[in-house]
Amino acid sequence: MPEAAPAPVDAEPPDTDPPARPAATVVVMRASPRGPEVLLLKRARGLGFFPNAWVFPGGRVDPADAVVATRGAVAGLASSDQAFAVAAIRECFEETGVWLGQGSPAPGLRQALVQRQGNLGLDPDLVADLDALRLWSWWITPRAEPRRYDTRFFLSCLPPGVDPQVEPDGHETIDAIWIRPAQAVARAEIPQFFMAPPTFRTLEELALHPSIPALWAAAGARRIRAIEPRMRRDLPGTDGWAVLLPGDPEHPDPEPVEGPSRIVLRGGRWINEG
Repeated sequence: MPEAAPAPVDAEPPDTDPPARPAATVVVMRASPRGPEVLLLKRARGLGFFPNAWVFPGGRVDPADAVVATRGAVAGLASSDQAFAVAAIRECFEETGVWLGQGSPAPGLRQALVQRQGNLGLDPDLVADLDALRLWSWWITPRAEPRRYDTRFFLSCLPPGVDPQVEPDGHETIDAIWIRPAQAVARAEIPQFFMAPPTFRTLEELALHPSIPALWAAAGARRIRAIEPRMRRDLPGTDGWAVLLPGDPEHPDPEPVEGPSRIVLRGGRWINEG
């Protein structure tokens, strides 16, 4: 992939109370004759956080992620935050079976991870490839939510000709698809193809880029800042949900995000406004 200068990263997220748990997500892309495709997973019905939603692979950062063997680095990611990148790689392997690193995972390792009975250190031959990731965005769950996460979104673009077999873990993830980002945005209706607002916004951003090299270059040029939305459930003309982003007149952070400043639920689907 072509190199680009590291994107600037804001040093600290906004203060949160209660604190948000560290988490990581990886947007896995592959080339196809119709354009770049993204890997989406469907979460299980019984989960407490966004059940039935279509998501990117990801989850919480574990303490063991800080001591996993790695190679390379994620441009713009502080060395103290390296565990976020390792967590993204580990969660991708747990939820899809796709390993973004060197070495071949030992039989049984994935099941041990899914059952929380081990960590990547069980296989000393594995090396997480941080060069395979670039930062894409940084979202913090709104303070009104009972479960909050401080999540780094990473991009990973598979090399040409690489098409790994994807197998949902059957526990947290029950289905998987490769789909063009614009197609996913067009299908994003509740409940048929439900997704959280950060997923919806990310897919819209991905759809702007016509090729894998363009996506990789765009990731290297993005300014990464913490985005902590505010929620409104009483906005007239909506289905009861409005996500207010920095720069919106009703958001306390006056520095605007790129693109529209609010995402509202209307007619069963997310719509940009502002």
